[in-house]
Amino acid sequence: MPQPWPTVALFLAAFWTLVGAHGTRAALRARRSLDLLGVPGVRTRGEVANSARRIGTSYHPPQIRYQAPPLGHPTAPATRTYRQVPLNPGSPNALYRGTPVVLRYDPSDPRRAVVVRTAKSYAPTANLIWCVSCMTFGIGLGVFSLL
Repeated sequence: MPQPWPTVALFLAAFWTLVGAHGTRAALRARRSLDLLGVPGVRTRGEVANSARRIGTSYHPPQIRYQAPPLGHPTAPATRTYRQVPLNPGSPNALYRGTPVVLRYDPSDPRRAVVVRTAKSYAPTANLIWCVSCMTFGIGLGVFSLL
């Protein structure tokens, strides 16, 4: 009687490969959103001031609130509060009102900012490493079960 373990191992391999591929795609999309800023940017913390909402036929993207130097003075202390729509309003993070976020802003124009991650999520690079590891494990398990 044949053993069911190779079949179970193939199903698990397919599961881990699909989970890893889906996560890798999302992590690469999050890393590409950092390229919207065009410069490395200055990392800071902020919070979501208003979540995305639809009023009639109008769509209002989420707004973030953060501290940065005044416009035109990049070396000054971060004393000015900005309330802006991020360059990546459709980021993979859930941007609900009051959610703490980690963001990067352009030092020459602090009004331009991108959301890197929420305080409760992985950084895009760490997420990419985890997802590629899951995908590699799934592929390895599939090859091992076929041998």
